[in-house]
Amino acid sequence: MKLYIGGTGQGQLELASAENPNAELFPDFHLYIRSLMNNGEDISTTLQAFCRNHPDAVIVSDEIGCGLVPMDPREREWRQVTGRALCMIAGESDLVTRVICGIGQRIK
Repeated sequence: MKLYIGGTGQGQLELASAENPNAELFPDFHLYIRSLMNNGEDISTTLQAFCRNHPDAVIVSDEIGCGLVPMDPREREWRQVTGRALCMIAGESDLVTRVICGIGQRIK
């Protein structure tokens, strides 16, 4: 598994696609986490199953925990849950890349 993270519009999807042209790509993973939360699913169990079922996946996510803290408690919860989920995905990944201005910085 590979994880590409970065701020909105920083080019992580483009870099992930270019570096992994034939891979199973999962863009907007942060929105997937939101949908799991909205459906009341157990995030940890679902992500463990995801990792087992997609060991060669390329996951692309926006970093949503930086910047202003939202007033809405549900938005704050989404940021926290997404951060924890990405920590789990990063732990399972062979490669983690943070993308800034279209340039990838290997973290792992």
